Amino acid sequence: MLSAPVLFCTDTAWARYGDELLAAVPHLQVVTLDGDTHVSAEDLARITIAFFSGDSWPKRTAHFIGACLQAPNLQWLHSFSAGVDSPVFAEFLRRGVRLTNSTGSSARPIAQTVVLMILGLSRDVPAWMRAQQDHQWAPHVGEEVEGTNLAVIGMGPIGEETARLGIALGMNVVGCRRTVSGNEPCETRTFEALGELLAWADYVVLALPLTHDTRGLIGAEQLALMKSTARFINVGRGDLVNEPALIDALQQGRLAGAGLDVFATEPLGAESPLWDMPNVIITPHNSGATALANHRGAQIFIDNIARFASGAEMRNEVAAHQVGAGSIGR
Repeated sequence: MLSAPVLFCTDTAWARYGDELLAAVPHLQVVTLDGDTHVSAEDLARITIAFFSGDSWPKRTAHFIGACLQAPNLQWLHSFSAGVDSPVFAEFLRRGVRLTNSTGSSARPIAQTVVLMILGLSRDVPAWMRAQQDHQWAPHVGEEVEGTNLAVIGMGPIGEETARLGIALGMNVVGCRRTVSGNEPCETRTFEALGELLAWADYVVLALPLTHDTRGLIGAEQLALMKSTARFINVGRGDLVNEPALIDALQQGRLAGAGLDVFATEPLGAESPLWDMPNVIITPHNSGATALANHRGAQIFIDNIARFASGAEMRNEVAAHQVGAGSIGR
C-alpha cells in the first residue's frame, strides 16, 4: 500500500468530497488550491496525486495545471476531462506521471446538447430568438426529425448516448468508428464507410477525440459529399474539421446549418463569420458542463484513488498514443 499519499485538489473539490476521499483512503493527506493563491514550494514537493476537477475549468485551469507541472514528486494526475489532447498531458506522460480521466461522465449532457442543436436547427430556433429580441411576431414552418438520417462519427460514450437519443426521436441512426464492437446501440460501420455515411446523412454529429489520426478528418472533400440540406454538428474538437472549409460550405449554401461547441481556436475570435451566420448555433465549449457531470467525474476519481492506494488496476488509464495536440476541455 502506498504510504501517506498527498492529494492536490481545489478547495471546492475538497469541501465537497473530502469525507468520501478520506473514507476511501484514511491516511490521505491534502494540499488544496485555495482560490488562486500561490502553492508553496514545500507543499508542491509533497504532492503525489492531483485531481483536476471540473470546478477548476476553465477559470482556474492554468493555475491548477501550472502547480501540477511544478510538483516534482507527482505520480498520478486524474482529469475530469475525457479529452486529453492538450500538449500538457503529453508532458505529464513524458515525465512518467500516470494519467487517468473521467471519460463518460459528461456524455449525457453533451448528447442532450446535440439533440438541442438538432431540434434547434430543424425548427430554426435562431430565427425565433432573433424575432423575440426584436419583439416581432414571426411564425415560420419548421421540419420534423423523425425519419431523417443521423450519422454519428465516433462511438465512445458521447456517440453512443447521442445514438440512443436519436433513436428515441425516431431518426435512422448509423454510427461510425475505427473498429466495430458489435455492442453499439445502432448499426455501426468503420471509417471506410465515412464518405458513404456523409452522403446519406441529414445530420452529421462529430463526437471523436482529437488524435494525430483524426486531425482534419473533415475537410472540403468530405463536406462536399454532404447534402446541401444537411446539418453538421461538432462536439468533439475543433481541429477535427477544416474550419475555413466549413465556413465556406455554410456561406455558399452547400450546407444548411451547423451546431458547433468546439473550434480550432478557443475562445472563438470575434472576427469569425460563424458568429453572424443565421443558420449556426454556437456554444462556448461547455456542452457537457453540468453539476451532475462534475459529480460523476469525481466519483470515478474517488474509486480510482482507492485502487491507486491499494496497488490495484485503475480505471480509464490513458496511454501515450491517446494523447494528441489540442486544448483542455470536456
